[in-house]
Amino acid sequence: TIGILIAQLFGLRKVLANEKGWPLLLALTGIPAVVELIFLPFFPESPRHTLIQKGDEEGAKAALRRLRGWDDVDAEIEEMHLEDQSEKAEGRLSVMNLCSFKALRWQLITVIVLNMGQQLSGVNAIYYYA
Repeated sequence: TIGILIAQLFGLRKVLANEKGWPLLLALTGIPAVVELIFLPFFPESPRHTLIQKGDEEGAKAALRRLRGWDDVDAEIEEMHLEDQSEKAEGRLSVMNLCSFKALRWQLITVIVLNMGQQLSGVNAIYYYA
């Protein structure tokens, strides 16, 4: 990814990976966290979380108005209510149900095989130490 490329470039001995530059190189990792802490209070909460988990319909409408930029958000609120009702009607999907559900079996096997391949190939260790 682009983050790994930038880290590799800053980690060159002639750039910051030397005796004088390593504290700055270490401090650079905190910049994204500080930027997020500064800007996070200005973002609205998730309208779906506000409506379904907290039960605050007016708060969800306000968040949707802020995100969309228009006042007519009643259709989206109604859609969220319908989605919540359908999820409650279906119930929870347990791990045993997931394994026994024939339509999802090949997707589940594919995900498991890909993750096992990633773990056993050692590519995570390469990313970690890159």
